[in-house]
Amino acid sequence: MEDKMKRQLFFKDANNHEMNEALRVIRTNLHFLNEKESARTVLVTSTTPQEGKSTIAANYAMSIAITGKKVLLIDCDIRRPRAHESFGVEFKKGLESILAGEASLNSVLLRDVEKNLDILPTRNVAHNVTELFLGDKMKALLEELKHEYNTIVLDTPPLIVATDAAILSKYTDGVLYVVAYDQVSKRELEFGKTMLANAKANMYGFVVNKVDKNGLSYGNYGYYNNNYSYYKDYYTAEGDAAARAYVPQKGIKGFIERMKRDYKRQLSGDQKGKRW
Repeated sequence: MEDKMKRQLFFKDANNHEMNEALRVIRTNLHFLNEKESARTVLVTSTTPQEGKSTIAANYAMSIAITGKKVLLIDCDIRRPRAHESFGVEFKKGLESILAGEASLNSVLLRDVEKNLDILPTRNVAHNVTELFLGDKMKALLEELKHEYNTIVLDTPPLIVATDAAILSKYTDGVLYVVAYDQVSKRELEFGKTMLANAKANMYGFVVNKVDKNGLSYGNYGYYNNNYSYYKDYYTAEGDAAARAYVPQKGIKGFIERMKRDYKRQLSGDQKGKRW
């Protein structure tokens, strides 16, 4: 597959400190929510398409693999499979063939796509997809795989498209819900939350995605950075020099500047130096 089809793996970009650090925060928070040393299963979903859930799923899996833990990424979005695109791999059969009884696990599992990271891909199937997950085969497959991996990440369809994520949540330890900033309406988000609540899913939390690096507007690039731009000041000489040379504005310009700063802090959760 051509490189241009590959999604970005931020841990392979040594210069993208903000994104790497943001993904480490996700990894750390999920670790404390579930401290199992093996057989951890995490489902990643979103409300609507194009919110970046597959990118988050792939990079979360990578963030664990680089620690030396064995990880499996399963593409459960059979209607629109994308997980393999992050790694530029090709395959002939996938999860859909296993669930249909047409192939064995070992014949379709892609091992060592990255160090410590395996992928169970899937091909597009247009009809009777949900029925594949309703039987016992998916549950039995996950139970078999748990013996081999520290963490299993399931990349699932958006909740507004299909009920697959809600069904699969019953087989996993928890759900990571990806929400693209300024892209999903309150009504749509409430619909997705209700579906997971009805399935009694264990919600790990939300990842706010596609926030511009200055924390003020929707970004065309970047996934889950939540205003981590201050890491650039810490990691680079250029950023450190700019921070040292900074002179606060006065008057109305200074007031607007402080308003923007406080707004960015609120978005990022950075309340250092805040007076209450």
